[in-house]
Amino acid sequence: MVATSTINEFIDRAKAGGASEESVVGILTARGWPEKEVYEALATHYERVAGMEIPRREGVATAAKDAFFYLLIFATLATWTIGLGSLAFTLIDRWISDALFSTPYSQGSDAFSIAASLSSLLVAFPIFLLVSRSVVRDMRMHPEKLDSPVRKWLTYLALVIAAGVLIGDLITALTYLLRGELTSRFLAKAIVVLILSGGVFYYYFGGLKKSEISSAPGRMRRDGLMAVLSTFVVLVAVFLGFWSIGAPSNQRTLRADRKRVQDLYQLSDQIRQRFYAGRKLPDHLDELPSAALADPVTRIGYEYHPTGGSGYDLCATFSLSSQQNDPNPRASQWAHPAGHHCFHLSGAESAENPYTYPSDF
Repeated sequence: MVATSTINEFIDRAKAGGASEESVVGILTARGWPEKEVYEALATHYERVAGMEIPRREGVATAAKDAFFYLLIFATLATWTIGLGSLAFTLIDRWISDALFSTPYSQGSDAFSIAASLSSLLVAFPIFLLVSRSVVRDMRMHPEKLDSPVRKWLTYLALVIAAGVLIGDLITALTYLLRGELTSRFLAKAIVVLILSGGVFYYYFGGLKKSEISSAPGRMRRDGLMAVLSTFVVLVAVFLGFWSIGAPSNQRTLRADRKRVQDLYQLSDQIRQRFYAGRKLPDHLDELPSAALADPVTRIGYEYHPTGGSGYDLCATFSLSSQQNDPNPRASQWAHPAGHHCFHLSGAESAENPYTYPSDF
């Protein structure tokens, strides 16, 4: 209260002596007074001179509404940038193959990761653009909001999160490099992280500068440029993602073929157990616990043909070849062409199973 009375008394005497508002503000801020408090004291001075309260502008959004929009912007920003980075990482792992860091199940998990990343981009990015456009339009009508404390606090919060993601992703990429991953994969991932985080820092940190706040037209042009660039990058990433995993109908076809192989493996395992228990193959699949297994699409039962001794054939009709199902196929007794195919198996041997990993897509 004493401080407020002191600054009010100084302003009254300075104005009575003919000092300008700029001089008063400059003198007080040079002595350590916050600029906001100086202007509030000036407002109090003019209210006493005018004999009335300074009218408040109608139609200006409340701080709670501004906070909601900024939180929504930063939440969707985090969602689509993380999705974009994850998609880029997965595509890099596919394009720059490293046999030492891949597994027989990586194809399925990669497809799931790409699908999840695409979903994040397709949902979060349009919301981010629409809400950002609304906020930019509101700032054109009310330029004073560029200096809003709510905007500043939430922007700094977003920058802290972006810095954390940058550091975490670089640590992860460096960890794989130190474990022996190809240097080219590390460099590609590091470039992706630096581009994404650098873009976020350039746009939001630059927007907090006084020069940006005072130059609203320049900021609006930069808003438009960043919107165009980010939209272009996201569209390219979405195209590459769909090009890598195919349309949803293609993914369903791939899953159907994988399910057929899983079913045949399950049947072969039960046949092997039956053979070791009685040294005899079953006459029909109906004798097995999984006799009800059938083609997941046509619902037609699988074919079984004993070939003598411990040998037998298990047959199914596949939509695609195993090479189309896995761009990096490995030698496997479950490799198959498209169409009807029989696997020549033996009840005396343990069959290899490449499709039972829990995260298989």
